[in-house]
Amino acid sequence: MHSYYRRHAADLPSLGRAIHVGLRLRRFYCRNTACPRRTFAERLPELIAPHARRTSRLAEAQTRVGMALGGEAGARLLSRLAMPASAATMLRLVRRRPLPETEPPRSVAVDDWAIRKGRTDGTIIVDLERRRVLDLLPDRTAETLADWLRQRSGIKVVARDRSTEYARGVSLGAPEATQVADRWHVLVNIHDALERWLAGAYTRLRRIPSGSGASAGTMPPGGRTQPFTRTRAETTARINRRCRWIALYDEVRRRHAGGETLEAIARAMHLAVGTVRKYAYVESFPVPGQRPLRPSILDPYLAHLQARLAEGCENATLLWRELQADGFPGTTKQVHRWLAQHRTAPAPATPRKWRAASVINTPAPDGSPSPLPLPRRLAWLLVQPLTALSAADAAVVARLEQDREAARVAALGRRFTALVHGCGVRGNADPKTALAALEVWLAEARMSGIRAMQTFAAGLEQDGAAIRAALTTPWSSGQAEGQITRLKMLKRQTYGRANFDLLRRRVLLAA
Repeated sequence: MHSYYRRHAADLPSLGRAIHVGLRLRRFYCRNTACPRRTFAERLPELIAPHARRTSRLAEAQTRVGMALGGEAGARLLSRLAMPASAATMLRLVRRRPLPETEPPRSVAVDDWAIRKGRTDGTIIVDLERRRVLDLLPDRTAETLADWLRQRSGIKVVARDRSTEYARGVSLGAPEATQVADRWHVLVNIHDALERWLAGAYTRLRRIPSGSGASAGTMPPGGRTQPFTRTRAETTARINRRCRWIALYDEVRRRHAGGETLEAIARAMHLAVGTVRKYAYVESFPVPGQRPLRPSILDPYLAHLQARLAEGCENATLLWRELQADGFPGTTKQVHRWLAQHRTAPAPATPRKWRAASVINTPAPDGSPSPLPLPRRLAWLLVQPLTALSAADAAVVARLEQDREAARVAALGRRFTALVHGCGVRGNADPKTALAALEVWLAEARMSGIRAMQTFAAGLEQDGAAIRAALTTPWSSGQAEGQITRLKMLKRQTYGRANFDLLRRRVLLAA
């Protein structure tokens, strides 16, 4: 023995107090003359690592907190638990943790997730049988996915969305695997196709007379029949925005008529491809429909306001003070807007040059068509079974189906949705019957003369093997969607500032 030396290490707390362990260790001579080290120290591998300032069990506890909460949140919690550590230490412990070893997968799901929303996308790969994340990829290109698949032989099934990039990556990396299109994404695609057609024909459909003078939908909150009036500045800004979008619409139509592709137009004009596609195929500029009335903090006090207005009080400030005494949390702005819509004469403070322009809005004359819901809402109604619709929604669908083309679109949408719902785990459709029904539907969509349905049918035929596998096998990428939800939670814990390798490590360790 050469000598003794002391080590001081932090340990797990006891009774809410931090504990430090003092160790008196021995140092020995090395009798091997060829060894370059003359002395060596005693090791305690079960208690503490060499040169460590904390015991192994304390490091394990701090690492698990860092895996669950991240750096800053984990450091705040540990300070309350008498196991203090800095955020940098927490992240260093997480990075030092070895990744778990996984068994070779046989069926996987592939989906994309936003590293930075609208800028950078990544790929998540999930083991469908073991329900755990296998890996995160830094992009969503076919080459990156193909390289990952080549390194893991034995994969028989790959569930994915309708992305052509993923389809090409699976074909390159695992050509013998069965590709399965996710049924939920297929239903989203038919909904998007219907929405694009409705956006193009919306101007024509709005002129269809309604069965009754009542507006479709539920009674607006508080008895209001229209939204509150806007200020002149807000109205001017809205008109200016509309003019800018009309100019963009005209430019998209001009470029598309000139032979440019949708992707080229989107890149040149800095627009989304979906927006360019909608503008290129629409008959006229899509006029937005009347949005449903949203609840207002003024709604519970409308009865009091109407009673005071009947008494002849048109002083907005006085009315606001009365509402404030009853617990109204808003400002005078809401009261001024409501009163401006119900005044019998211009306010005394209105400048003389604007008094002639202060005209009270009157309701639409009887017999005029009631407003239609927005195309997104209409597309949702057209894919629902008629027996699942409420009376108001069924009236809207019946009104649309007065148009022959709209009736064909609605019939195709409902039949395809019923076909997909009847397959998979919860469906009980026979595979041969489902495939035969799909072929009939594709033939009718091709012969319908409706461009949106023809384009959607062509996309299904291009991805025919994956679509048929979706209708005849129980696999789907629903597991990937659930894992993406957990991934978003972990990303938000780091305020979206964690780099890719740290986020990947936390996701794999949490799995």
